[in-house]
This record gives sequence, C-alpha cells and structure tokens, in this order.
Amino acid sequence: MKQSLKQKQKLSLNLTLNLKKQIELLSLSGFEIRSNLDDLINEFCKESNNKKINYFKDEVLTDRIRNTLSPNVGNDSYQLAIDQDIDLRKELMDQLVICPLKEHEILIGEIIIDSILENGRLDPELQYKDIKKIVKEDLNLNIDDLQIESILQLIQNFDPPGCAYRSIEESLRIQISNLDVNKAKQKEVMNSLTSLINKEIKREDLNSDIQSQIDKLNFNQGLNYGSNENLYVRPDLVAYSQKNVWHVSLNDEFMNKEFLEVIRKTIESSNNKKVIEAKSFIRGLERRQKTLFLVGQYILNKQREYLNKITNKKPIANKEIAEALKISESTVSRIVKNKFIQFPDKLIPLKELLQKKVNKDATGRDVTPKELKDYITLLISEENSEQPLSDEKLSTLLTTNYQIRVARRTISKYREEVGIGSSRARKG
Repeated sequence: MKQSLKQKQKLSLNLTLNLKKQIELLSLSGFEIRSNLDDLINEFCKESNNKKINYFKDEVLTDRIRNTLSPNVGNDSYQLAIDQDIDLRKELMDQLVICPLKEHEILIGEIIIDSILENGRLDPELQYKDIKKIVKEDLNLNIDDLQIESILQLIQNFDPPGCAYRSIEESLRIQISNLDVNKAKQKEVMNSLTSLINKEIKREDLNSDIQSQIDKLNFNQGLNYGSNENLYVRPDLVAYSQKNVWHVSLNDEFMNKEFLEVIRKTIESSNNKKVIEAKSFIRGLERRQKTLFLVGQYILNKQREYLNKITNKKPIANKEIAEALKISESTVSRIVKNKFIQFPDKLIPLKELLQKKVNKDATGRDVTPKELKDYITLLISEENSEQPLSDEKLSTLLTTNYQIRVARRTISKYREEVGIGSSRARKG
C-alpha cells in the first residue's frame, strides 16, 4: 500500500513539474525552443537519418552560429527593415542566362534556382532523380549526377555566394572560398569560425582582420547581401495582407505537425527514462504554437487600420486579448515575450503591435499615450491665452468633447512630456 502511494506521489510530482515546464515554454524565444527540441532529438533520435530531422538540426545550427557571432541580435528591441525589391531567384537567374552553357545545363540551373527557398537553402525535398526526369521529358536527354552537381556548384558560387546550399556548413565553406583573401587566410577564417561555433574561443579573442572577414559571411541570402551586420532573426510569425485584411501564419515549415509526429513516434517507441518529460515537452510546444497563432491573429485584426496606414495604433492590453481568446493574462504576457513577426517590409518584436491605453476607467473611449498627447496639444492650441486651461479643465473637455475619461494627474504627466507648461506658466 505504501509503495503504491509513493508511486502515485512521484507521478503527481512529475506531472506538476512537466506542467510547469509547459507553461515556461510559452515565454521562450524561438531560438530557445528550437535548441530545447534539438536536445530532445539528440536524446531520442540520435541515429535517425530522417530528412526532416536533419533539415531541422541544420537550421538549429544556423541559429546557433548567428547567436554565437551576435548574441544581442534577437533581443526585444531588435528590428530589421526588409528590402522588398530583393528577389533572390531573379538575381541568380539573371546570372545563369549569361553563362556560356548548353540548353540542358540551363534547364538544370533553372530547376535548381526554382527550388531555392527564401533563405537561400536548396529545398531538401528536391532530388536529382526529379531533375533527370524533367530533362528527359523536355529534351529527351539522359544526364548523370555529376552534370547536375557541376551546375549546382556553379550556382552556389554566383552572387551572393553560398546560395542553393544543402547545409549551413556547405554555405559557409563556399562563402569563405569567395572571400577576397589568399587560401591561407581563408583556411584561418574557417578554422576560427569552427572554433567559435564549438565555443573553444570567443569572438573578442579573434584579431580584427579575421573578425572583419567573418562579418562578411551571410546567414540568410534572401536578405542583407554581403554582410551579417544585420543578422536576421528567424521570425515566429509571418504576416501578409490580402485586400487590406491581415493574416498571420506560423513560421514553422521545419517544425510542423508532420515533423513533430516523427519525433512523437520515436519517443513512444523508446525505453528512455525521460519519455514522460519528452512527451510533455511536445504537448507544451504544440500548445505554444497554437496560442501564438491565435494571439498573433487577434493582434493583427485589432491593428488592421494601423497596418494599412489609416490610423495610429489602437490601444490593446493583455487583459483584452485574454478575455477574447478565453486564456489567462499571464499566458498572453508570456506568449508575446521574445517573439518576432515578419511583415513584407520589416521584422519587429510582436510586442511592438501592443499599445497600452492611458485611461483605466472601463467607461469612455480608449486612448493611447500618443493620442492623448495630440488631444492635449490641440486643446491648448485653441485656448484663450488670458485664461489658459487648467489640467482639471482639460480633463473635463476631453470627457465632454471626445468621451475620453482620464484623471487630472494623467493630463499633467502627458502635458509635461510634450513640453507644455502649466496653466500658470502659459498665462499671458
């Protein structure tokens, strides 16, 4: 009886700890989530040759290299403007057509370039047998792997070098071979980068010349050609507009349901003692992704007019989101933390789309700090200089004219923030 009680207590404790960890997953950044999932894969899927697992592991390695070279990229203040004119495939295709190649070589190149993902990686689903089949059907010509490989290598050395890569290591090797330095220096850069990745040295241990060469390497050929100065953060969400209606999607093409199902089946067939913990992590990850999607879509719907450049941001608080989605405020607070959303023209922290409201009163119209400052400035600009409006009077006018209910001390705070003096200072 006592043994049974001990087992129940132990199971209960495990469930409690695992539930706590699931909640903690909500606030982790995408980089931290992928790193934890990579650890789980190393525990349960070490011997797997599954393409999806290998693809995921290489993407995690890319993230870790970025984080090693620039640990501050990805903090909550990071923002990146995106050049919408850049079309990586077009850039590569323009270089392909001016190469002195035969008809079938051009066709091979077109297939390869068309199979390059937005970040510059070659689609892992593309197989040489598919290319051979297309060439046979279109030109009635049989080709071999060496011919395909030679065209692939040609494209990989186009500008920007390292595109159409099958692993981040391959891309970096190609980029380093294209640096305008001698072979000995290229080897030194490669060795230094390897030591950095393996945490054998720190960036500050490198001499300035090697650092400057590493800074020329790129980890997302779809952006920021020729430099990692603005190292790209992998967004958690991607936003897109259709007829001025904004939608959001999870940026989880390498961490989707099919991939997680492969991991889950491997875990369930394992005798590893950490099975319960691993299953809990997967459940927590799925919960995180679902909640992130719902919160992201709600925020975009709320800020639709702002995103369409019609109005300023609307006030939106965690409580409002929580009530609308029937989740807790703490869940909302965690899910918007350390998350990034990509728009066609920029990459920003998700929390940038939130805007607090100044008025705490449930009655009256919601107003943001910027809007309140604008209203205060407007009212004061129209006042009689001989009888300037007191903060109390401003509060009354805001309620009467604009249905905005705010306290006198709130008026005083934001009046001072826009550099406007008190009524006594403005008199005369």
